[in-house]
Amino acid sequence: MNILAGREHSISELRQKLRRKWLKKSEQEAEQQEQLQELIETVLGQLLNDKLLDESRFTKSFIRFRIAKGSGPVKIRHELMERGIPGDLTDNYLDESYDFWQEHIETVRSKRFGLEQPEDYKEQSKQSRFLYQRGFSGELIRRLFNDF
Repeated sequence: MNILAGREHSISELRQKLRRKWLKKSEQEAEQQEQLQELIETVLGQLLNDKLLDESRFTKSFIRFRIAKGSGPVKIRHELMERGIPGDLTDNYLDESYDFWQEHIETVRSKRFGLEQPEDYKEQSKQSRFLYQRGFSGELIRRLFNDF
């Protein structure tokens, strides 16, 4: 419960945290480890039944947080995949509309580099690399600079 009190978690994340906390291979026999694995799965099942653990709630929260930090759709999708969130659930909550992401990429770029457009190709390349690292697709980046 202390782990869940801090923030939402995916099932996969919580399973990993509980395993690290409870399973110390050097200190326990194989039989004890197997019992602890079963206990972890039982605890996760109970948390799901009690709606204290909810992957859709986690996904929505995670996406909102990452967008607020300036991340793009590619990076958000990848990070959710790393946390064990299925692609169809990600698709349900990750707004793929062109208008939203075009507006978001403009906001992220102007926050970092100002409202002026890049003066030359070197500056545009620098800004493109920054946006790519933030998780924006090449298509969104090209469209942004073509609009200038």
